[in-house]
Amino acid sequence: MINFKNAQVYFASGSHHKAAVWSGFNPKTREGAIAAARRVIARGLGRALNDDERDYKEGDRIREEYAIYEQALWMMENGQVANATGSDPVPVLTGKAEAADTSARSPYGAFAPEALRWLGAASAAVVRG
Repeated sequence: MINFKNAQVYFASGSHHKAAVWSGFNPKTREGAIAAARRVIARGLGRALNDDERDYKEGDRIREEYAIYEQALWMMENGQVANATGSDPVPVLTGKAEAADTSARSPYGAFAPEALRWLGAASAAVVRG
């Protein structure tokens, strides 16, 4: 299930290298970022997301839920989501330009590299000479 509670589990300090970055954002901002990331990815895929995935098991390579959480973090890190004000649960998109890296672009904007990996859409390799 794609929600704030499960995002907290995904970004737990014992299991994610950017746990401190995630928890450094205000909870309202994180909730708004999840909602915004969900819209961005659903629009990019051109379909509704699977909101009822089975539990993760070692070796899973495609997880829409985790793609949403990675996209949400990436959007916050890049200043594309601001905190909602008052009782408004809708994220305030800042209008900040997307990252200059065009390798992860689609007609709908930029996607987080980790989100693309969880969607099975990225196959990147690091080559060192």
